[in-house]
Amino acid sequence: MPRKTDFCSKWLLKFDNTGRVCSRWLAKGKTSSSFRCIVCNTDDLSCANGGWRDVKKHFDRPKHIQCMKDVFGSIPLVASSHPSSSFSSNTNDGSVCTTTSSTSVNEPRIPFVSIQNDQRSLTHEDKVTRAECIWAMATSQLGFSYNSSQFLPEVFRFMFPDSQIATDYSLRSRKISYVISHGTGYYFTNELIKDVRKAHGFTLIFDETTIAGVRKQLDIFFRYWSETKNCICVRFYKSIMLGHATADIVSRSIIDSLKSDGVDITKMLMLGRDNPNVNKAIEDILNKEVIAERKKKSSSMPVLGLISIGSCPLHVIHGSFRKGFKSMVWFIDESINDIWFWFSRSSARRADFISATNSINETYSRFLARFVVTRWIEVGPVIERIIDQWNIIKEYFLTYLPTIDKKIESNDKYVRIKNFITDKSTLAKFHFILFLYQTIFKRELVWLQQEQPLVHLLYGECCNLLLNIMLSFVKEELLKDKEGSDLLSVPFELQNSQKNNVNIDIGETTRTYIKDLSVSEKTNFFQDIRQKELTKSLPLKNDFLRHLQCLQPLARKEESSRTSIMYLSRHVPHLLTNEEVDRVGAEWRVYQMADIPEEWFRKITVSSDNIIEYLPIDKYWYQIFSTTTSIGTPQYVVLTKLVKCLLSLSHGNSDVERGFSENNHLVSDDRSSLNEVSINGLRATKAGVKVFGGGKVHIVPTTSTLLSNVKEAYSRYTKDNEQQQKLIKSTDVVNGKRGPDAEHELLEEKETQLINEQKNLQEELTEATNMLQEGTTRLAEAMKNKTFDDIGTAEVLVTAANGAGGAQGNNIYGSNPATWGPSNNMPGSDPATWGPSNNMPGSDPATWGPSNNMPGSDPATWGPSNNMPGSDPDTWSPY
Repeated sequence: MPRKTDFCSKWLLKFDNTGRVCSRWLAKGKTSSSFRCIVCNTDDLSCANGGWRDVKKHFDRPKHIQCMKDVFGSIPLVASSHPSSSFSSNTNDGSVCTTTSSTSVNEPRIPFVSIQNDQRSLTHEDKVTRAECIWAMATSQLGFSYNSSQFLPEVFRFMFPDSQIATDYSLRSRKISYVISHGTGYYFTNELIKDVRKAHGFTLIFDETTIAGVRKQLDIFFRYWSETKNCICVRFYKSIMLGHATADIVSRSIIDSLKSDGVDITKMLMLGRDNPNVNKAIEDILNKEVIAERKKKSSSMPVLGLISIGSCPLHVIHGSFRKGFKSMVWFIDESINDIWFWFSRSSARRADFISATNSINETYSRFLARFVVTRWIEVGPVIERIIDQWNIIKEYFLTYLPTIDKKIESNDKYVRIKNFITDKSTLAKFHFILFLYQTIFKRELVWLQQEQPLVHLLYGECCNLLLNIMLSFVKEELLKDKEGSDLLSVPFELQNSQKNNVNIDIGETTRTYIKDLSVSEKTNFFQDIRQKELTKSLPLKNDFLRHLQCLQPLARKEESSRTSIMYLSRHVPHLLTNEEVDRVGAEWRVYQMADIPEEWFRKITVSSDNIIEYLPIDKYWYQIFSTTTSIGTPQYVVLTKLVKCLLSLSHGNSDVERGFSENNHLVSDDRSSLNEVSINGLRATKAGVKVFGGGKVHIVPTTSTLLSNVKEAYSRYTKDNEQQQKLIKSTDVVNGKRGPDAEHELLEEKETQLINEQKNLQEELTEATNMLQEGTTRLAEAMKNKTFDDIGTAEVLVTAANGAGGAQGNNIYGSNPATWGPSNNMPGSDPATWGPSNNMPGSDPATWGPSNNMPGSDPATWGPSNNMPGSDPDTWSPY
């Protein structure tokens, strides 16, 4: 009978076949009669029957010996008097080991390895995989092409000839492609999905753009509270290639992607978008889908749709600045571009420009910058550089060029530039626009592009922007005590509501050039920019956005803050029950009375500028969430869930816009053939390096899960290819029918085609047979009557019949005998079917007549001609 031997702790003190103490790799299993090998990363192994002999059998195995060499032969072990970590790394779920040592006074120092969080040490195979994984992440992060890795294994072997890892490194261009798409990219995308599923709610942000290869690309991002990082994260999710980007196609692509990855769309709080009408239609479709799904889960409760706080305010403010800019008939953008394009493709003109700089003793540091019409935020720096070099520009265009080129006046672009420069109001216009950019718009446009949560400040910032614009030309008494939506009721368009010409705020520098600038031009810019854009598009009437201000640390003790948080708790969809809403009010009271240290929300600075800096709002609230009661339970349970969702709301689409810039770096014109899977792998890997390594590849934890995904990349890649091939075969892309139906239709079509071909051939055969019969009859009659004209006609008919029939292989004389069939009494047919007619084979020999080498004639008279029976076969030729 088998014995049941329990694991003995004394085995840990024994030595293995390498002279190392077994405690370095041996551990007790989950059951009393099992053990584990930490180095080999095995499951529980039984020692019930053999006891120590089972352990000995394991450490004598070649695989265990190799794993011991991999681990202890390459990790530097540091001895100390206390078990302490001498080698560690940032861990999440990774394969990270801690190397320590244990010593005593009378014993030699014997180092040992303890594994953190039940993780195994790296074998040689793992180390090679880790090296390939790191390079794959670096390729994505730095935007290297796949071909740059083609000869990398040879380079590494030459650089590190003593490294076995370099010797076994095998990552070339083809392998790195699927390692990124089905290895690292697959891993980081799965980590994202797991993290999003843990969140109580998320915001989905999307936008479309046209990329290299003239393809429409839809980028999707998640904004959510990450339980892994304990803060708000904005993560790239997926890129989808589209032909047509209609509202139905885009919305269906988003819904299908979320459902295929197991993301609950009822947790979608908001859709972040910019302002085109097609995006509004997409939001409507997604809103209906979310409401329908929420009704399925809670049919008895009232169901709310997506939270709406308007489109991206960054685009609204940016667009309003552009509208105001374009509303003035100043043609500033055209003139700026004329100057830049004058120098853009000519090194000689740039050299002449520098010569003009030296001739007037001006300083020259940087050349003129280009202005892109879709990037109005950049017009400020462009104008700044033009103003700095204004004297040089005047010298070059007005003095230098007419001197060296007498025909320059015939150049239309030069004439436009000259008129622009000689206009006395040009500098006043430049300074006026620069004043607007620097004092009003720049701060808002830059501020809104931050990644940290700003939605709780968005309402106040929009109000301040509109107020600052109005203060520039509207009488101050009309704006007194006005804030928020009250500003929209100010009759700014009336003449008696505006300041007089002297008091209009246009900037002190502009006033020095104001002599040639009309009053209407000063006021029209402000008026148009407010009337057409900001007052219409800024979300100043949005109550939800206004109540979000209560999340600010300084607003917590205001009595209105409790009213605001209760409003928010009732209007966040599909999150809180009625009981939880009631508890929010109680927890907010506790929060209002809590003693919160100032350093939780304010940075401690030692600068003398008296500038107060605040910490990101999610860092502050994480400190609040971490507080506990006197018995150790969380202080804020429902409030935590609510605030995490509120901070997940989007304040703009700048994250997607930054993603497009990264995409342009990865998918250049030279890489326009990259498919959707490769692009997603590159983008997901780059985003993962940013999240887990702060943009530094060597800091990203190479966890066991990551290494496993890289090892399984090829099998996953081949499986996806097989599925795609099956999908191609089973789907008729043209009519959208299923594969078997399409294949059946294709077979029917081919069958019909063959039937038609057979019918045509049969008609041709019948026609040829009739011609041959008529020709033979005429020939016989002509030979009998000795009418040579009829003989020629008969010969033509026989020749034509043989040519038509021979082309089809229809048993005609001169055709390949192998193709002859049993028909028409021709040679090769079944003699039993021959009939007694026309002196042909099978007719009655008694009827044959001795004429013209025909059957029945005197063989002595036959001549070797006309391929007739009895002639020399070597002389026969196909008619």
